[in-house]
Amino acid sequence: MMKIRSSAIVASMLLAFSLMPAAASAQQDVDHKRPWQVLHLFERGEGDIAFIDNGAPGPSIGDRLVFSNPIFDTNNQRVGRDGADCLIVRIDPTEPPARQQIVQCTISVQLPDGQITVQGLAQGTENYFAVTGGTGNYGNVSGEVFARDITPLVEAEITIWLYR
Repeated sequence: MMKIRSSAIVASMLLAFSLMPAAASAQQDVDHKRPWQVLHLFERGEGDIAFIDNGAPGPSIGDRLVFSNPIFDTNNQRVGRDGADCLIVRIDPTEPPARQQIVQCTISVQLPDGQITVQGLAQGTENYFAVTGGTGNYGNVSGEVFARDITPLVEAEITIWLYR
Protein backbone atom coordinates (compact mmCIF):
# COMPACT_ATOMS: atom_id res chain seq x y z
CA MET A 1 0.00 0.00 0.00
CA MET A 2 2.85 2.33 0.83
CA LYS A 3 4.44 1.70 -2.58
CA ILE A 4 1.26 2.74 -4.41
CA ARG A 5 0.97 5.99 -2.44
CA SER A 6 4.65 6.80 -2.98
CA SER A 7 4.33 6.07 -6.67
CA ALA A 8 1.19 8.21 -6.88
CA ILE A 9 2.90 11.09 -5.09
CA VAL A 10 5.99 10.86 -7.32
CA ALA A 11 3.81 10.66 -10.43
CA SER A 12 1.78 13.67 -9.27
CA MET A 13 4.94 15.66 -8.58
CA LEU A 14 6.42 14.77 -11.96
CA LEU A 15 3.18 15.79 -13.66
CA ALA A 16 3.08 19.06 -11.73
CA PHE A 17 6.72 19.88 -12.60
CA SER A 18 6.20 18.98 -16.24
CA LEU A 19 3.22 21.37 -16.43
CA MET A 20 5.06 24.26 -14.77
CA PRO A 21 6.95 25.37 -17.92
CA ALA A 22 3.68 25.31 -19.88
CA ALA A 23 1.96 27.38 -17.19
CA ALA A 24 4.89 29.82 -17.12
CA SER A 25 4.81 30.02 -20.92
CA ALA A 26 1.05 30.65 -20.86
CA GLN A 27 1.61 33.44 -18.29
CA GLN A 28 4.28 34.98 -20.53
CA ASP A 29 1.79 34.93 -23.44
CA VAL A 30 -0.78 36.71 -21.25
CA ASP A 31 1.85 39.25 -20.12
CA HIS A 32 2.94 39.79 -23.73
CA LYS A 33 -0.63 40.64 -24.74
CA ARG A 34 -0.94 43.42 -22.18
CA PRO A 35 -0.78 46.85 -23.79
CA TRP A 36 2.48 48.75 -23.51
CA GLN A 37 0.41 51.95 -23.27
CA VAL A 38 -3.27 52.91 -23.29
CA LEU A 39 -4.24 56.42 -24.36
CA HIS A 40 -7.64 57.95 -23.55
CA LEU A 41 -8.26 60.97 -25.78
CA PHE A 42 -11.00 63.20 -27.13
CA GLU A 43 -11.26 64.68 -30.59
CA ARG A 44 -13.16 67.95 -30.92
CA GLY A 45 -14.55 69.23 -34.23
CA GLU A 46 -12.88 72.63 -33.90
CA GLY A 47 -10.64 72.15 -36.93
CA ASP A 48 -10.92 71.92 -40.67
CA ILE A 49 -13.41 69.65 -42.43
CA ALA A 50 -14.31 69.17 -46.08
CA PHE A 51 -16.79 66.88 -47.79
CA ILE A 52 -15.71 66.30 -51.38
CA ASP A 53 -18.68 65.23 -53.53
CA ASN A 54 -17.04 63.29 -56.38
CA GLY A 55 -20.01 61.36 -57.75
CA ALA A 56 -23.74 61.84 -57.87
CA PRO A 57 -25.02 64.70 -55.68
CA GLY A 58 -25.11 63.65 -52.01
CA PRO A 59 -23.19 60.77 -50.43
CA SER A 60 -22.02 58.20 -53.00
CA ILE A 61 -19.11 55.84 -53.58
CA GLY A 62 -15.91 57.82 -54.15
CA ASP A 63 -16.87 60.83 -52.03
CA ARG A 64 -14.39 61.89 -49.37
CA LEU A 65 -14.52 63.35 -45.89
CA VAL A 66 -11.22 65.03 -45.04
CA PHE A 67 -10.61 66.63 -41.66
CA SER A 68 -8.11 67.72 -39.04
CA ASN A 69 -9.09 68.37 -35.43
CA PRO A 70 -7.43 69.07 -32.09
CA ILE A 71 -6.95 66.17 -29.65
CA PHE A 72 -7.45 66.54 -25.88
CA ASP A 73 -6.57 64.36 -22.91
CA THR A 74 -8.94 63.41 -20.07
CA ASN A 75 -7.97 66.64 -18.24
CA ASN A 76 -9.24 68.69 -21.21
CA GLN A 77 -5.68 69.73 -22.11
CA ARG A 78 -4.90 69.96 -25.80
CA VAL A 79 -2.23 67.34 -26.52
CA GLY A 80 -2.18 67.12 -30.31
CA ARG A 81 -4.01 67.01 -33.60
CA ASP A 82 -5.35 64.40 -35.97
CA GLY A 83 -5.77 64.32 -39.71
CA ALA A 84 -8.02 61.94 -41.63
CA ASP A 85 -9.02 61.06 -45.15
CA CYS A 86 -12.14 58.88 -45.31
CA LEU A 87 -13.37 57.52 -48.65
CA ILE A 88 -16.93 56.22 -49.09
CA VAL A 89 -16.53 52.65 -50.35
CA ARG A 90 -20.12 51.44 -50.00
CA ILE A 91 -23.63 52.77 -49.50
CA ASP A 92 -25.89 50.25 -47.77
CA PRO A 93 -29.54 51.36 -48.11
CA THR A 94 -30.71 48.47 -45.88
CA GLU A 95 -29.09 50.15 -42.85
CA PRO A 96 -30.54 53.08 -40.86
CA PRO A 97 -29.38 56.47 -42.24
CA ALA A 98 -26.61 56.88 -39.63
CA ARG A 99 -25.03 53.56 -40.74
CA GLN A 100 -25.58 53.63 -44.51
CA GLN A 101 -22.15 54.98 -45.43
CA ILE A 102 -19.17 52.64 -45.11
CA VAL A 103 -15.89 54.52 -45.30
CA GLN A 104 -12.23 53.50 -45.49
CA CYS A 105 -10.27 55.87 -43.24
CA THR A 106 -6.58 56.62 -42.96
CA ILE A 107 -5.86 58.67 -39.84
CA SER A 108 -2.72 60.16 -38.28
CA VAL A 109 -2.65 61.30 -34.66
CA GLN A 110 0.11 63.78 -33.87
CA LEU A 111 1.13 63.89 -30.19
CA PRO A 112 4.07 65.63 -28.47
CA ASP A 113 6.24 62.49 -28.50
CA GLY A 114 5.42 61.17 -31.99
CA GLN A 115 2.68 60.17 -34.38
CA ILE A 116 0.39 57.14 -34.51
CA THR A 117 -1.08 55.99 -37.82
CA VAL A 118 -4.45 54.25 -37.95
CA GLN A 119 -6.53 52.65 -40.69
CA GLY A 120 -9.78 50.75 -41.16
CA LEU A 121 -13.39 50.64 -42.24
CA ALA A 122 -15.94 52.71 -40.34
CA GLN A 123 -19.72 52.54 -40.26
CA GLY A 124 -21.88 54.39 -37.79
CA THR A 125 -20.79 55.99 -34.52
CA GLU A 126 -18.63 53.25 -32.91
CA ASN A 127 -15.67 51.79 -34.77
CA TYR A 128 -12.45 49.86 -34.27
CA PHE A 129 -9.34 50.63 -36.30
CA ALA A 130 -5.90 49.03 -36.59
CA VAL A 131 -2.79 50.89 -35.50
CA THR A 132 -0.52 50.55 -38.53
CA GLY A 133 2.59 52.19 -37.11
CA GLY A 134 4.08 55.27 -35.60
CA THR A 135 7.01 57.62 -35.24
CA GLY A 136 9.08 58.88 -32.33
CA ASN A 137 8.05 57.24 -29.06
CA TYR A 138 5.47 55.23 -31.04
CA GLY A 139 7.93 53.70 -33.52
CA ASN A 140 7.43 49.96 -34.03
CA VAL A 141 4.03 49.87 -32.32
CA SER A 142 0.92 47.96 -33.26
CA GLY A 143 -2.45 48.12 -31.64
CA GLU A 144 -6.09 48.92 -31.85
CA VAL A 145 -8.22 52.05 -31.60
CA PHE A 146 -11.83 52.34 -30.50
CA ALA A 147 -13.53 55.57 -31.56
CA ARG A 148 -17.00 56.48 -30.35
CA ASP A 149 -18.79 59.59 -31.55
CA ILE A 150 -20.25 61.49 -28.63
CA THR A 151 -21.75 63.93 -31.15
CA PRO A 152 -20.96 63.06 -34.81
CA LEU A 153 -18.49 65.52 -36.39
CA VAL A 154 -18.38 67.46 -33.10
CA GLU A 155 -16.76 65.24 -30.44
CA ALA A 156 -15.42 61.69 -30.27
CA GLU A 157 -13.96 59.61 -27.46
CA ILE A 158 -10.87 57.68 -28.54
CA THR A 159 -9.09 54.82 -26.76
CA ILE A 160 -5.80 53.56 -28.19
CA TRP A 161 -4.20 50.30 -27.04
CA LEU A 162 -0.54 50.14 -28.09
CA TYR A 163 1.64 47.01 -28.15
CA ARG A 164 5.39 46.63 -28.72
